Amino acid sequence: MRATALSLFVSTGLALAAGPALALDIDVDGLVEVEWRGFPSEGGKADSPTDLTPDTPDDAREQSFVSVSGEFGLGLYSRSNNHAVIIRPFARYDQHDHERSHMDLREAKYRYLRGPMEVTVGLDKEFWGVTEFLHLVDIINQTDAVESIDGEAKLGQPMIKLAYTSPYGTLTAYHLPVFRIRQFADPITGRPNYGYVVDDNTTLFESGKTGGDARRVDDVALRYKNSLGAFDIGLSWFNGTAREPQLLVDMTAARLDNNLPVMQAYYADYSQIGLDVQATLGSWLLKLEAMSGTENRFTGALKTINSPMEEITAARATGGVEYTFYNLFDSGTDLGLVTEYLWDKREAEAPHPFGNELGIGLRWTANDTQSTAVLFGGFIDLDSDTTSLSLEAERRIGASFKAIVEARFQVKAGADDVFATANEDEGFVRLRFGYYF
Repeated sequence: MRATALSLFVSTGLALAAGPALALDIDVDGLVEVEWRGFPSEGGKADSPTDLTPDTPDDAREQSFVSVSGEFGLGLYSRSNNHAVIIRPFARYDQHDHERSHMDLREAKYRYLRGPMEVTVGLDKEFWGVTEFLHLVDIINQTDAVESIDGEAKLGQPMIKLAYTSPYGTLTAYHLPVFRIRQFADPITGRPNYGYVVDDNTTLFESGKTGGDARRVDDVALRYKNSLGAFDIGLSWFNGTAREPQLLVDMTAARLDNNLPVMQAYYADYSQIGLDVQATLGSWLLKLEAMSGTENRFTGALKTINSPMEEITAARATGGVEYTFYNLFDSGTDLGLVTEYLWDKREAEAPHPFGNELGIGLRWTANDTQSTAVLFGGFIDLDSDTTSLSLEAERRIGASFKAIVEARFQVKAGADDVFATANEDEGFVRLRFGYYF
């Protein structure tokens, strides 16, 4: 990060934590991981969602990607636990995808605790939400889209956070002074590739500002959470810059070597209110996330910077149940069944594939010393019958190693489902082998 003020905050925290009057507890941990991604299809066969690019038989893409990543954590804690400085950098080098070769400070923060109050200054990660398949209310951090397509990986977010805990719950206020854009796969070699290219050099903001000025913002958020018996409840409000951009066709841009249309990422001013609830009732978990977001969006069949603009308020929700069979057949293992419904008021007109979807999953946990776990799931579009499947499995090897397998495939693309059509040839298998210290 280039935010001088944040560097100053972290440096100040480090000086406080390391002062001669305070003894320190020091924690060090990290991860080095080797990854392979394989795409069975050559790709380049699906029509672009913008209908601008014809099929091009010579547009075959890379099918095998090897990368190495590392994450290092350093924590300095005062013996009183009032002061802490935590730094966690991350880096990846990818064989082909130059955008995926990147570095990020996931955390670089100073934290101060005193009684019911907590103050955090610097880069941090905040997670909101309870559902399994999609986290609608989670908005503080920008998605690290080049790391994983499931939206779980997040970039470090510069923030000033103040939290106060009482018998009536916890209220947290956020000031987010720096905005981070979403990165996309390399235009030529990166995958998954959905039939278009996003040019980071033409990023647009509703504020009309450009460059570093556009990323200096005054985003704010509030979150209240509490537990009432079996219910965990969260209420949230956000006002600032949309984390998910609207992609606009850049009619002035020249086509690249792969003949894909060039898109501009447009970040609107955005406000959102959200609710997340989880009820724990024995072996049952009941989950709900609901939100309403308002922003100005470009409209029309072909959306460009010159298209008409309309203020859109979109209501979205996802919710369902999870039931766990503990000690299945006296085997010592657990099996969880998850079913969730994903809804958007706009349904087929929604700018994402989750307008009217059903998510189904099975989670098997071995409860062994190797922490073996398998999650198998899929989505069914209730309008178009589009179907996708995913598999995630992990197992520790010895005390310091872990192997992870992930597979995601579009099994069926429904008629007129442009998202599924673009994803039809982008199924992949991902193998990861990590050393933890």
